Amino acid sequence: MEISPTSYDVVVIGTGLTECIISASCSRIGKTVLHLDREGFYGEQWTSFTLRGLERWAEERNEEQDSRLKYSPFLRNVTMMNLMEGVEEKEVGEEQNVETADCETKEMEKIADSNVQHPEDEKIGNDNVTDNNICDIGTPVEVPRKEKKWSCEEFEKAKRRINIDITPKLCLSDGPMVNLLRDSNCSRYMEFKAVNRSLISHDNDLITAPCNREEIFNSKKLKVIEKRLMMKFITYVYQMALDSDEFDGLKNKTDADLYKSQKLTDNLVSLIRSSLVCSVRTSLSAQDVITTVKKYIKSVGIFGSIPYIFPIYGSGELPQSFARFSAVFGTVFVLDMGVEELLYEEEGVFKGVKLSNGQEITAKYCVISPNYTFLVPSSASHAPSSSSGRVNVSNAIVVTDRSLKPSDKDDITTVFMLPTGSATATPVIGYEFGPGSFLPAEDTHLVHLMTQEGTVGNPGADLTPILNSIIPEDITCLYKVFFTTSMTLTRDKGGERRLHGNVVHTSVPVFNNGYEECIAEARDVFESLFPGEVFMEAAPNPEDIKWEEMGGDEDDVKNLDDVGARGDVGMVTTPAEGDVGLVTTPAEGDVGMVTTPAEGDVDMVTTPVEGDVGMVTATSHGGVTAPPCELVSGDGTLNCDDEP
Repeated sequence: MEISPTSYDVVVIGTGLTECIISASCSRIGKTVLHLDREGFYGEQWTSFTLRGLERWAEERNEEQDSRLKYSPFLRNVTMMNLMEGVEEKEVGEEQNVETADCETKEMEKIADSNVQHPEDEKIGNDNVTDNNICDIGTPVEVPRKEKKWSCEEFEKAKRRINIDITPKLCLSDGPMVNLLRDSNCSRYMEFKAVNRSLISHDNDLITAPCNREEIFNSKKLKVIEKRLMMKFITYVYQMALDSDEFDGLKNKTDADLYKSQKLTDNLVSLIRSSLVCSVRTSLSAQDVITTVKKYIKSVGIFGSIPYIFPIYGSGELPQSFARFSAVFGTVFVLDMGVEELLYEEEGVFKGVKLSNGQEITAKYCVISPNYTFLVPSSASHAPSSSSGRVNVSNAIVVTDRSLKPSDKDDITTVFMLPTGSATATPVIGYEFGPGSFLPAEDTHLVHLMTQEGTVGNPGADLTPILNSIIPEDITCLYKVFFTTSMTLTRDKGGERRLHGNVVHTSVPVFNNGYEECIAEARDVFESLFPGEVFMEAAPNPEDIKWEEMGGDEDDVKNLDDVGARGDVGMVTTPAEGDVGLVTTPAEGDVGMVTTPAEGDVDMVTTPVEGDVGMVTATSHGGVTAPPCELVSGDGTLNCDDEP
């Protein structure tokens, strides 16, 4: 199937988070955008799979030896161990990628078209979402262990309800991602939960980090003088202005100089690095520490004592939310469609792309994800290197029968471990997810640890000793997954990403627990392509849409504030001023919400249902379903040509 039209302002290759934000920004200002991905799912390295889907993905990649291997793999060294059947390992070589099977894509399309439900499958999803999603968070209370004996058959059925987040990250409650979602009205496509607890390493054990004044003074791990020094340091950072002479005076100071000037003990330094800074970089400047801690303090108390929130169903929901936003304003998405080469005029000016089906598409600009940089001619200025600025990150995911530290609030827990000799050569960023996060199945927990790859180059060798040190002996491990991803420690500057003519490539994710660099990169790329335009301009609210221009009657739509605009896939409840629209429960019949996949689904976390006009679905070999809404240039209103 060929794509029509064949000429666009921008072609975006790859559906990672940065690329989807750029796509949404361009479509919002009225640019025509074609968004391509060789895979049958959204997200690339930012995606989320069910455990069953990841198994199928790995199996198919292990069998596939075709031209797709020339693409840069975002998952390598994959090892999957089903501990319910002794030890069963499935390995994927380093130079091999893993991808969703075509049959899974067809199953997803079939289910989306028929909206099939299978009552015999246990359903998890938005039915369990309540107004208590984001609530006040106090000190966790130890709770008795709930006994659950898993059989092989039961666990096999549960695999489709265990979701694997490839690149999990946290959102500061008053951070860049939340602000972007709120200001652009893209928050209508997302739901979040507050992080309940923060665990840090202390004396070869994991303890709950004190995150506010009350917890600091009640902590038994700090001496009285240390508690006062800690509060003095927090007050010092909070009161410092980033444009002050005092802050400028720290320009050439290191974090060690800062801690020494505040007379902090080694115990306090460890606590600050683990709970407030949370950086995997071994050396930071004093200004970096001040800036990071100020952002942390600014977000404390908004949704609880922990300043972080996490997307329900995982970070893989974020690329899809921006893809939906982009589709509403006319972007054409084509999944399962690769790009063979970039096309140039004789003078070396970019003019378009040649697709895997042989069709040629013309465009003024091209944005390329890190997995497609092989398309850029080696003669291009600033031609990217597959390893330039990148580090390999070892990942370990363990499905357990209970929490590492059972408590009454263990749905989402952050874990940060500083180097402790032979056990951890580099800092470890980790997360533990309970059933309330909608990542693991009921009666299971999911632990995800990440650290910079060691000299052996094997994620299992890097992280198995750490897992053994933090998982108690009475916990049953049901399944283990190890894999390697590529990340970077710092963000490169905007000018370094301009390549040949009007072709721009984006970067791999930064190895930290936030989205700030991703958003900054998307903004840089957008502003370099379209100087003077508004980045991620807010979508119009229902009351701003001119119904008479759409050939409809405003009286035909009742309770507009509750159901959203015609052609919109938004949340059911319009967020109040200052709210990020994250805690609302969907009403019956809402087509914009995330649903749980039914039996036979592709096992992706989000499955669009029939009538969902915001998510563009794609068939194999490039079939496209285009959204019915497009931006009317000039007056900034949303015009829908067809009934949704």
